Amino acid sequence: MLAAACASLLFVGCERTFGPGETEQTQIVFAPGVYGMFSPLAGTKAVDLANTGNTSSPDYYYNGFLGVPAMTSLPIGATVWLTYRKGTPVSGASDMTDPDNFTWEEPDLQAYIVRDASGYNALYPCKTQEIVVGGVTYVELELDADGNVTYSSPLYLQDGYYQFRAVCPANRIRKNDLAMQVNNGMQVYANDERYEQTRSKIVQVHANGSGVQNIILNPMINEMARIKVTIHPGENVSTMEMMSQGVEISGLQNPEMEEGALAFNWSSMNLADTLKIQRGSKYSRASIHEFTKDASDAFVGELCILPTDASSTVTVLLVNMAVNGVPTQYLLLLNQMKYFHGHSYNLDLEIGLEGKIRVMNWANQSWTGEVTLN
Repeated sequence: MLAAACASLLFVGCERTFGPGETEQTQIVFAPGVYGMFSPLAGTKAVDLANTGNTSSPDYYYNGFLGVPAMTSLPIGATVWLTYRKGTPVSGASDMTDPDNFTWEEPDLQAYIVRDASGYNALYPCKTQEIVVGGVTYVELELDADGNVTYSSPLYLQDGYYQFRAVCPANRIRKNDLAMQVNNGMQVYANDERYEQTRSKIVQVHANGSGVQNIILNPMINEMARIKVTIHPGENVSTMEMMSQGVEISGLQNPEMEEGALAFNWSSMNLADTLKIQRGSKYSRASIHEFTKDASDAFVGELCILPTDASSTVTVLLVNMAVNGVPTQYLLLLNQMKYFHGHSYNLDLEIGLEGKIRVMNWANQSWTGEVTLN
């Protein structure tokens, strides 16, 4: 389901009056995109995704990719963290696109939500709030009494060089290092230094007389893999219903833990990508509980998982269904698999009256253009 977005978004501008002694600032608006809405790395490096489909390139099949994926827009309701920091060029530096040529100040955050504005997907700035849990300060979206985000004023910046990076969705983040939790079942999209097309962007902000500067960021890419399960009714099956347990998947990568809780260790400003593919564990599991029905009465469900190397272990799918009114469990084993980030692994299954599962179509690393961000 590797999809990508790089769409121009409509923003509502505003005027700002500066008092005596104030320096003119520039309102920043963004047009973000997403790649991947929906073997251990040989070090973090920036590559060209176009080279991943070139057999003569050293980056051929890098992280399981075979060329640049298609593009799609961020959907209405998606939330985005914009992380940014101001840099001072080091003496003698000429390449202003290399982050090593700057001395960086502490990074900061701005939250956005995608809304419809006269038929266009627009980013609206949101209010955030700080909370302290166990002596640690976190930043999260501020919600009203109905659970909706509240809007804030636009982002204004002084002139200078800034590095921008986007992360979607805007989940709770640790303030001191802008680190987030990442677990099986979550969706995470971010600018990623491993690819030329998805790197963070260094931009010179400067007053242009209008008070507004539009910045088009590089597209984000899906940091997770996806398993999509489609279950068709087979011969002699008159009724088919999913049980509350749904589809249980085990043999996944274990998320990082810290003192018995899910760790905040994936940093949105850490240029060395920390969400690497790791070996699967029989003790790590997640479940698909929400399903939809397609036109053929097949149940369709999906789950995003941490990138996992299951080539020496087994991925186990336990399907819990009531077939013709009889609760039944079906077991499916997947051997020698690698689940790369930004890829979808699609399983088309058929349930027969005899209680067996037949794999109708094994669609490994297939791309689709539909994705829902929550």
